[in-house]
Amino acid sequence: MWELCSDMKVECFPGIRTEQLQRVIVKSDLCSPDAIVVHIGTNDLRRTGNLSYVMRDVYDLINTAKFKFSASRLVLSDVLRWRIVSWRRIRAANDRLEWVANALGVAFVDPNNLVDDWDFSRDGLHINRKGARQLGQLYSRVCVIGGGRQKTRSE
Repeated sequence: MWELCSDMKVECFPGIRTEQLQRVIVKSDLCSPDAIVVHIGTNDLRRTGNLSYVMRDVYDLINTAKFKFSASRLVLSDVLRWRIVSWRRIRAANDRLEWVANALGVAFVDPNNLVDDWDFSRDGLHINRKGARQLGQLYSRVCVIGGGRQKTRSE
């Protein structure tokens, strides 16, 4: 766990897939955080050809988080582009993620408009410090930590 700012704590689960993260949330001992951001990565997209399976798992994950943390603001953040996964596939996944967020009544944010190529490390997958700072600022605004609210793609 690390902090992006004094009001935000981040837990990373490298390589985890959505159904595994759902089990982590179920077992979590977080009381009732003000907000939870679920940032979707490319792990599931690379492992299956069928986006419907991935979206079913994401839907279940977000539904579980809504139930477990009913007093928390829940934010679904879409998949960041990655050169190994086609932009068309990522865009299709992100369109479906936005549908999941709308269907479940949670906030949706698209950081791809904010993060550029220079915000990634050499592997092109992981964000660097500048990228982490950019995402932290975006998530702070979306979660209403220290101020206003970020507009989502659909607003």
